[in-house]
Amino acid sequence: MTVTTTPTRPTVTEATAAARRPRRSRPPLRARDMVRWLWLVVLTAVIGFPVYVTLLTGLLSPQDVAHGTLLPTRLTLDNFREALRNVPFGQQYVVSVLVTALQTGGQLLTSSLAAYALVFPRWRGRAVAFAVIVATLAIPGESLVIPNYELVTGLGLRDSLLGITLPFLAAGYPVFLLRQAFLTLPREVWEAARLDGCGDLRCLFLVVLPMARPQVTAATLWSALAAWNGYFWPLLITDSPDRRTVQVGISQLVNAESTSPGVIYAGTTLVLLPTLLLVIVGQRFLLRGLARTSPR
Repeated sequence: MTVTTTPTRPTVTEATAAARRPRRSRPPLRARDMVRWLWLVVLTAVIGFPVYVTLLTGLLSPQDVAHGTLLPTRLTLDNFREALRNVPFGQQYVVSVLVTALQTGGQLLTSSLAAYALVFPRWRGRAVAFAVIVATLAIPGESLVIPNYELVTGLGLRDSLLGITLPFLAAGYPVFLLRQAFLTLPREVWEAARLDGCGDLRCLFLVVLPMARPQVTAATLWSALAAWNGYFWPLLITDSPDRRTVQVGISQLVNAESTSPGVIYAGTTLVLLPTLLLVIVGQRFLLRGLARTSPR
């Protein structure tokens, strides 16, 4: 004889008592957490204040700029119109975008190929080759200006888009970053792809790079920011104002005697906005890519 038992429901008194029980409240902030939040607020204010002043000054009238107003009551776009009138920012924006795209694409291609060759194929001397690539990071960029200038001038590429990007189609830091990222990937996946008949290029673009997407994004952002903020080399290798980048265009505003501070800040804002947007949008991928990169 089997006895079946049915689950008992809580009575009204038990349900009322459970409902009256106080819920667990969040633990109060400790002194260490308060100090941490206070430090983050102060650090954010210190970093964001120059950006705020730059954006604000570009929207102020010359009278408000002279008085140093930080809480304006009237904003204007006259400074931006004057900056666009004095310097061909439209054409220089196009040049900067093309330079950034070509330089970033070239560095990503060469870096991924070099990192793949340093990690997956077995060959003698790859440790020495990696050491040489890392050693190039210690070479000052100023020492390469004259050789690069002689090379670009000898090829007849002065004052051209290719002349700006040619010396920077390969860089050591993206190779280091992607090589460290590829070391964290399971080698068995690459070996399985090779057994299935994939060549090295197919393994790189269809297997390795998709698995290292955060690190590839971090390398792309680093290369794009470096290309967009380049100043000395575009100034040296170009002569025509419409073939220069926006970074060089700002220097033209600063050197003009009749330019007011508001116009200079307006031009700086036009150059700063793409960088801010790129950092804000890609910050999550940049931090994730750097955090997942660990050497073996």
